[in-house]
Amino acid sequence: MKMRHIVSTVFTFLGVLLISVNGYAGGSRDRVSELKELILEIANNARGEFDNEDNSAEARAALDPLVDELVSLVPQKTETKKLPLVVGSWKQVWSDGPGGGPPGSGGTLADSVFQVVFPDGYYWNIGKNQVGETKSMGYLRGKFTIDVNKLDIEFTKSVGSPGCAPDDTESYLLAMQAETGAFDSMPTPGPIGKKGFLANTYVDEDLRICRGGGDDFGTGTYLYILERESEL
Repeated sequence: MKMRHIVSTVFTFLGVLLISVNGYAGGSRDRVSELKELILEIANNARGEFDNEDNSAEARAALDPLVDELVSLVPQKTETKKLPLVVGSWKQVWSDGPGGGPPGSGGTLADSVFQVVFPDGYYWNIGKNQVGETKSMGYLRGKFTIDVNKLDIEFTKSVGSPGCAPDDTESYLLAMQAETGAFDSMPTPGPIGKKGFLANTYVDEDLRICRGGGDDFGTGTYLYILERESEL
């Protein structure tokens, strides 16, 4: 973990907070932009090579108060009203959600994790995997139903394909291929049937922050920071 970058960013945040308490020049709109930049800076600095190396308690402790403040500055909406913004392709910047395998074992590349959300009640998590010299693509499908302040989710399919898609391949095209069964010949182990929740804590045109967990994912709550890749 790049801890000195995280600590430096936290001190910067504290300095900015003191300025805002003593008469921050901008309004809440300026503060929202500032918080988004700080959140992305911490998330990017904390990201490891593989998704299972992202679980930094220090990064989570730095991010949570920033996320809470960001949420407090925008009008609150139900998940139904958030859904039009949630729909689309998102690239994960950082999360402390469950990762595959112990750190150092390889797995899903942390800078190549995507979620594509469709308006019809399902989504695909897509990732590029590497274990040693072997590379592959992973596709995990989930379905969701809308509750007031969260999405109730269940994983329904896990498939893969050998090799990695070119870097310029749009994730929504891969998701559409997966949905039409293009990769069904290579089923993969996955959390099929597991249930939980995903709350879109904050979402706008370019940033999405989720908290998830529940049911089959233990008592903890995980944090996900994502940037929009494209609209559908």
